[in-house]
Amino acid sequence: MPVEALMDDDLDELAWLNLDDVSQTLDVSEIEHLYQTLELEEARIEVEISDCVEHRNSVDTRLAQLSALHKSVEATSLLVKPMQRVIDATAGNAGAISGHVRELDQERVKLEHALNTVKETVELKSRLSELLTAMETRDVDRASLLVHEYKATSSDTLDSPFIAFASDSSPPRDIIAAATKELVERVTFMFNTAVESNNTREIGRCFRLFPQLGETQRGLDLYSEFLCAAITDKTRLAQVHTTYALRITRLFEAIASVVDNNFALVEQYYGRGYVLRIIQRLQMEGARRACLVLDFFEEERQVKRRLAQIQQVDVAKPRPLVKAKAEKDDGISDGDFKDIASILAEVVLIGRQVAAFNRFLESRAQPEALLLLGDPETQARVFLSTESLNKLVPLSSALPNTMHVDAQTGLVAHTQLTSRVEWLTNVYVELETFCVQRSMAKAMALDDTNELSGWDSAVISDVEARAQGPMVQTSSCVGDVFFVAKTALEHAVAMQQPRAVEAIAQCVLEAFGEFVRVMGQQAVEKWADVASVQRRILVALNNLDLANVYLQKMVDEVRIRLNTEWARLPETDKTKGQNAIDSLSAISSKLLQAQQHSIDQLSTSLLKPCMRSILQHSYRDIKYVLSDEEFNDVQSDNLFQQRFNLRIRKLGHQLRPRLLPSTYTLVVDAMCACLVYDWERAIRQSKFNMLGGMMFEKDVRFVQLCLEQEAGGVLRAKFAKLVQMARVVAEPAETSVAGVDKDVRALLANRVDVQPN
Repeated sequence: MPVEALMDDDLDELAWLNLDDVSQTLDVSEIEHLYQTLELEEARIEVEISDCVEHRNSVDTRLAQLSALHKSVEATSLLVKPMQRVIDATAGNAGAISGHVRELDQERVKLEHALNTVKETVELKSRLSELLTAMETRDVDRASLLVHEYKATSSDTLDSPFIAFASDSSPPRDIIAAATKELVERVTFMFNTAVESNNTREIGRCFRLFPQLGETQRGLDLYSEFLCAAITDKTRLAQVHTTYALRITRLFEAIASVVDNNFALVEQYYGRGYVLRIIQRLQMEGARRACLVLDFFEEERQVKRRLAQIQQVDVAKPRPLVKAKAEKDDGISDGDFKDIASILAEVVLIGRQVAAFNRFLESRAQPEALLLLGDPETQARVFLSTESLNKLVPLSSALPNTMHVDAQTGLVAHTQLTSRVEWLTNVYVELETFCVQRSMAKAMALDDTNELSGWDSAVISDVEARAQGPMVQTSSCVGDVFFVAKTALEHAVAMQQPRAVEAIAQCVLEAFGEFVRVMGQQAVEKWADVASVQRRILVALNNLDLANVYLQKMVDEVRIRLNTEWARLPETDKTKGQNAIDSLSAISSKLLQAQQHSIDQLSTSLLKPCMRSILQHSYRDIKYVLSDEEFNDVQSDNLFQQRFNLRIRKLGHQLRPRLLPSTYTLVVDAMCACLVYDWERAIRQSKFNMLGGMMFEKDVRFVQLCLEQEAGGVLRAKFAKLVQMARVVAEPAETSVAGVDKDVRALLANRVDVQPN
């Protein structure tokens, strides 16, 4: 094995050999292994020595070169030492120069600062001189501008020792403070004088000077007082109107105009958000004046007395809303009712205007309030404090101490108008409830069912009786009742109070319950002649059907109106209002129940006798045991079908003009039920053969087709059992009748050509 190959493999093993460990080894195999390893290491060393011997000349050459290089380095070191001494001296000088440069730079900065201070001092001295001159010459605009510029001067300049003033040597701060105080008094006096003389140009000039003097609150408060006085002048003309809703409208319109006209002006000279203080002040002024109008309204319109009258009626009259004749024994005359209705109209208009005014102020104030949410210091300067709010409330107003400015909307919460709105809502609910009950009762009591034209003749199945002239299918009470209900709900929506909508919706529900009861009574009341009975039943059916259509339309329209007018209200309020409107849909089920009850009454009094008469007349001299010749004759000339078609058309010609299309469909459906019931009974008592059964099946199909043409729909379900009976009696005797009802299979016993099983 070559020595070079073993060198690398055993190098690691030789690295850990220890002489003490080798001398203590006793195992023969280990000793042999160590011996071999030592031999290999010896061979490796010999190889290295041989290499060194072979390359001796090159090693000597390199050693000689290294010796020469050492001498060169020593010579170079001798040459570098003087240069090193020069560099060390230069570095010391540079450090000293750097220190002096730093000192010079600091002196330069101080000098520049001193120059700036001197410059600012000279400028300040010049401004102070100009200020004193402006104060002497009463140049308020220039003096205010100089005071405003003074606020940008640094404190170092004010404390500068270079300032030397003329005679009194007063500090600049004292001079500026005295000038500012005097200017504020002058501008305030000028503003008040301009207000007294109604000099709007001078008022605007003074208003712009207050922020320069650092008196933003004073300027906003004085300007707010001026705007409140201007509102008084604008609304003075409205005082001649006796309609209090018009007075409130004029008041709110004046405030809205003032807010819009001065919004940009305040923002330009005072900054964003500061207009909130004026809006809050105008809100309080509007609330105060609106409360005064409502106080006069309550007194002059005698609202308390009218409410007491209504409450006495409610206590003294716990009976149904409607009787057969209109009654006037409730203690309230027609004149009183007209007064109550006029008060209600004014209350609705006032409530609508108050809600619109609140939404307008919120639309103007809320964006500005959101800008100040993260700046409490500016909020404190802009918002009216609780103490200021309480001073704006008259001492006669016993309000709880809950007024505050809402940081989210920027408006005053719980003003004195808030309690008056609650009172207004309560008054509205009581008046509207009474008017709805009284109006609906009157509408139903004055129903013109008995005076409708075209109802003189009764419906007779065997007579072609057509109405003379156009027939009026519904009475007046349906339109009147829904007009009252829709008007009341629109009033409630206009008030923009969820409580009002809920109360009126409940009132309408109760009133419609009475309407449904009255319509049901019309169908069962006994009258002298048949024509009157039929008229009341059929008109009641039409009324109920039309009422269901009007109901859905009314609910949809009122819901749309609520979503439109309540768009800016909180979601909780909108949800309450929508739920109250949607609750009116429950009336639909009551209308359908009353309609079905009326149809049952119509079936008993008219449809069953007519259909029985038609069936008996059509089956006169008709049999279903036919020979081949008789079968052929009946096919060519079917008397049953001819008679039935003639009579049913006559009946349809009388009923169709008297009923609405949808109501006529329901009546035809009831006619089918009456016909099928009597026909099934008659067929079970008749005899058949197969040819007669085939003819009976054709008759059933023909009758079904006739009635479907009258109804304008499919009546397959009504005739399902008759079709089964016809199939049983028309099929051959040996045909299976599996899957047919047991009572239908019993008809096989009526087949004369089938032997009993």
